[in-house]
Amino acid sequence: MKANSIFLIIAFCSALTLCFADDIATLDGHKYENVKDVALKRNGLFFVYGSGDAMHGVTVPFNNLPPDIKEKYHYDPFEMGLSFARQNATVYLTRSAAFSLDQLEAAKKKAKDEKKPLGFIMEWDSMLKPANPLERGSDSGLAHFYDVFHDGLVLVFVRHENELDKVPDAVRQGFFGPEEGGFAPNMAVVTADCSQFICEIPYGGDKSNGAIREPIFRQKIAVIKKFITENSGSK
Repeated sequence: MKANSIFLIIAFCSALTLCFADDIATLDGHKYENVKDVALKRNGLFFVYGSGDAMHGVTVPFNNLPPDIKEKYHYDPFEMGLSFARQNATVYLTRSAAFSLDQLEAAKKKAKDEKKPLGFIMEWDSMLKPANPLERGSDSGLAHFYDVFHDGLVLVFVRHENELDKVPDAVRQGFFGPEEGGFAPNMAVVTADCSQFICEIPYGGDKSNGAIREPIFRQKIAVIKKFITENSGSK
């Protein structure tokens, strides 16, 4: 009788596990049942779903996940970006890696749809080449900005050569503010509609490298998060 009782308890617990197995529904309408082995990856949330011979693994991009799922699994795009940048892998940037200034309306729509601020990065075309984000040099600085912020913000490249006088006023407040320091790349973070300035993120001086930039980035990320939290109910 004792063995039978133990067997029944195990069977009952297994049944409960199946009943309360996690499900994930994506923004595009897919539903994954009996989800397990969930892990945050650079390109999305990885998990195994199904049971028995019908088990499969899948990676769902973070922008296809509802906010409650991202919160449940502790997704933080800025922490992911900082962590990835620390690997110092070569970044191959081209102009198409971000929106351009003449695509501003599309960038604003994406930022509004994804409830993200816009990050306008002042850069020179000569910086768009393979670079490692933790090294010295403006090309590495641009790679560092990109790695850390391209998931948490909607990025817009602004050409130093001929576009600085074309940016919205809120962006100008950052590009020509006291923290800019005369070095590029640097970033002005504004609301999705470009109506409000949030913060300036400077390059960090002529000796700037990853060790110098990361504390600056962390400080500014805190400002961005505070602004988002305090304005989460505004339209």
